[in-house]
Amino acid sequence: MAKSNIVFRSYRLNLDNEQQRRVNRVLAELNTDIHKSVNQFITDAIDFYADSFGDENLLRGIGEQKKEEYISKRDLDGIREELKNDVKNEIIMLLGAALGGGTARAAPGSMGRTGMETVAKETASNNTGEPADPTMMELVDNWG
Repeated sequence: MAKSNIVFRSYRLNLDNEQQRRVNRVLAELNTDIHKSVNQFITDAIDFYADSFGDENLLRGIGEQKKEEYISKRDLDGIREELKNDVKNEIIMLLGAALGGGTARAAPGSMGRTGMETVAKETASNNTGEPADPTMMELVDNWG
């Protein structure tokens, strides 16, 4: 009498095929001290393989339901603008930290406190301690 919670599948191997011959050798000589059974080994192998692809590539109907969404030129322009603004803000913060002796405030969304502290330390270590040139200080004041 068959149990209702058990499904039987047949599996045929052609020993003229090199790949299938290797699989047959593994199944025939499987170390059951490590693997519970040949059936569990096959189940684990198929499960691992299926997880690496995802269900949409293996199962019928799922790939058809989920259509690929393409990114539009408008979306790309928006992403490009966001990246440009982020890079611009980072450069301004780095320049401010370098000019201010490493005592710049971090703007929201920038590299954060640890990055600013690193820049401040590098700037302080590069500071030679030379006296400030009054002409240069006047130019800096006029520039800001």
